[in-house]
Amino acid sequence: MKRIMFHFTLILFLVSFVLSSSTLASEKPIVLKLAHITAGGGIIDKEANKLAELVEKKTNGKVKIDIYPAQQLGNMTEILEGVSMGSIDMAVESEAFIELFEKDITVFQAPFLLSREEIEKSDLLQQIREKVRKQNGVRTLPGFGFRPGMHLWTQKRPVKTPDELKGIKLRLWQQKVQIDVWNALGASAIPLPWGEVYMALAQKIVNGMPHNIVQIKEEKFYEQLDYCTYLDFMPAYNAIWINDKKYQKLPKEVQKALNESSVEAGKYFTSLGDSLENKAKQEIEKSGVKFFKTDRSIWLEKAKKVHINLEESGSWSKGILKKLGKI
Repeated sequence: MKRIMFHFTLILFLVSFVLSSSTLASEKPIVLKLAHITAGGGIIDKEANKLAELVEKKTNGKVKIDIYPAQQLGNMTEILEGVSMGSIDMAVESEAFIELFEKDITVFQAPFLLSREEIEKSDLLQQIREKVRKQNGVRTLPGFGFRPGMHLWTQKRPVKTPDELKGIKLRLWQQKVQIDVWNALGASAIPLPWGEVYMALAQKIVNGMPHNIVQIKEEKFYEQLDYCTYLDFMPAYNAIWINDKKYQKLPKEVQKALNESSVEAGKYFTSLGDSLENKAKQEIEKSGVKFFKTDRSIWLEKAKKVHINLEESGSWSKGILKKLGKI
């Protein structure tokens, strides 16, 4: 009898152990790796951390997002290729970088072309996102994180009209539409990776750049700049990406949490940028940088001709400007 009780107790112990181990395994969090290229603690890093916070809360700790800022996992091309292949789970940056997979995205980053509202409501943008998901395995989560207004920064002199761009070497991100538009407006565009910008300004390889006030302050680029011309030339915005196969394998409730968190993180980012802009401007002014206003209509008129030339030369598919109501 004692022997039977011993075996019965042993079986109960083993069953309990197996069930306990299974429960512990099921409670182990899903860890997603998210990369971006800008400074830790900066505005984009804050968006990434807000996303991680929201997802962890909405999934009751079931999903954890580990964040790798400041090009720890490579430049933006390498990061997006990693998301496409699945070696990196997620990324956040300007959707302009999707040009790596689909050239038509560039129309949404063309200077002096579209407004925030037009981008948010665009069916064409959603079609492009779906095409990239199917062909390249990179899913764009819903929502938009709009950056503060994009302006023109220079060293040599203030620039108030396109004609005054002559002789200005502008650092541009590595996107053809940006390079072509600024060249056509009168500058000499020089594409450079983000990590090389400060030294390029310091060494006078470039003597200006278009960008927003908050990131100019965060990256300390203002230390190498003298003037800012208000232009608000394009509604730059961030997208949050995830490897599509990874996403498809996640439980439905986790997918829902990611989608909702992406929208909320985008709104947080937009609001944060707006709130930080004035303070950043004040700090930059203290360093001696001077701010100027200009007649924006002069820039718009000259840029319209450039947009038509870009479409005719194949920067994006023909007929897109008509679809967007721009011709």
